[in-house]
Amino acid sequence: MASLELKGVGKAYGRKRVLQDISLTFEPGLTLLVGPSGAGKSTLLRLIATAERPNKGSILWNGSGGRGALRKTLGYAPQAVDLPEDLTAREFAMHIAALKGLNLGQADKQFGAITDAIGLHADINNRIASFSGGMRRRLIFAQAMLGEPQLLALDEPTAELDGETARKLGALIVGRAKAGAIVVMTTHLADELAPSARAVLRVENGQVAPPVARAPESVT
Repeated sequence: MASLELKGVGKAYGRKRVLQDISLTFEPGLTLLVGPSGAGKSTLLRLIATAERPNKGSILWNGSGGRGALRKTLGYAPQAVDLPEDLTAREFAMHIAALKGLNLGQADKQFGAITDAIGLHADINNRIASFSGGMRRRLIFAQAMLGEPQLLALDEPTAELDGETARKLGALIVGRAKAGAIVVMTTHLADELAPSARAVLRVENGQVAPPVARAPESVT
């Protein structure tokens, strides 16, 4: 069973301390991060996704501090990313698949299935330059799901989406969690997804309150 453990993790930018002494263990299932804007939620996700390094403490994936093993099974959807405007959505996804070391034929089929489920499939051969904000958000989510990652770090994946599309993404996220992945995410749909979450963590002033645990049998 996959495990992700943070031991005394802290993050500062210069003199500004963003996170301090975070010690958490994430188990398979969905964990929601809630809290006010600027509380440190996105920073925590970036550390989990190895996009940044902590100033102190350690992050262990299956008991190891090596970043390579974690990255091989990671899916990360940041809130903001500079997408290659001159590529099509499909070309971008296959580039990500290649970086992950995935079988490109299988990844292409999976990308097609994911984009079909979230209403983006008709546009996958169009250049990203033509994409709206919501389309870009769906593309970022789709690339994160490639390879059926065992660790998903998702920062507001449903932002800029209409209610129906957001629910479709939510269903895929819950499905990945049910399949045994560790899913850590921020979302404005926290109340809607909370019944399917293993835990809800409140991040405030750079610290994490004790989790509001939910029994596994309550997950739907």
